[in-house]
Amino acid sequence: MHKGRLEWYCSRVDPLTMRDLDKGTVPNYSRAHQLLKIQEKGQMPVQQRGHRNNLKKRALDQLRLVKSKPQRSPEQPPRQLWMDPCSDPDMILKPYSLVRPVMVKTPRPVVLSPNCIAPRLIRNLLDLPTSRLDFHVCPAEKLAEGDPSTTHSRPVSRTGPQDWRESGRIRMIREAMEKNKHCLLELGVQSVRDLIKSEIYPIVIHVEVTEKNIRGLRSLLGKVGQRDSEVLKVCRSAEQGLHTLPCSWARVEPHAWSHAEELPKVVRSCIFQEQTRPIWIEEGDD
Repeated sequence: MHKGRLEWYCSRVDPLTMRDLDKGTVPNYSRAHQLLKIQEKGQMPVQQRGHRNNLKKRALDQLRLVKSKPQRSPEQPPRQLWMDPCSDPDMILKPYSLVRPVMVKTPRPVVLSPNCIAPRLIRNLLDLPTSRLDFHVCPAEKLAEGDPSTTHSRPVSRTGPQDWRESGRIRMIREAMEKNKHCLLELGVQSVRDLIKSEIYPIVIHVEVTEKNIRGLRSLLGKVGQRDSEVLKVCRSAEQGLHTLPCSWARVEPHAWSHAEELPKVVRSCIFQEQTRPIWIEEGDD
């Protein structure tokens, strides 16, 4: 509690420099959980909607929490964040999650979103000058097979062929990283959790698709004849899925490119930029 209220006093952290920015208060976990349930029912109080505190405006939008810095005085024990929603059975609504930054020196693998444009976007990315010196593509069919050269020599396991495929995928990705190349994955964002559990932290990049730029992406779509509304629905669903990932991800804004031929260059620049930045991982997901 802060000053007798169900709030935390905290600082907003710059996700790139990891420095403290503006300070303020946010509802503590218990109060935020209650407010989130009210918001889900469409009954958010007017005074909460119009609050001037910038931190509070973000408090009910999956706020990421960073552990506080160690106390300078050894006599003061470090404060712990109480992340239990007070024995409420509704555990689906989680207003806050605890994260930590991870810096990776070796080239991280790349996952592109939405899936409907990823395969052809990867191909166009490889066609750029010198791209094959920086990138290595891991086709979907090879990742699905895993490492067939080793499966014949392995004894039958209770875990079955699924674990063989997973270990084969990880091996292929690590080999690309050892060659100092970014591995372009055709796995989709649903496999990001498995990579993180193996301590592989991918660069996830989402290309935002809107009504204005969807015509320019027609050449990247795998299926022909899809209506704009259908494609937009798929792309928006993909973006919603990104918000459930246990890691940070990057977005290519619509104004960053004007035609499909320019998009691979923008994505390539984004990959190199993200490589120099920390990735934020939820505690307990690696």
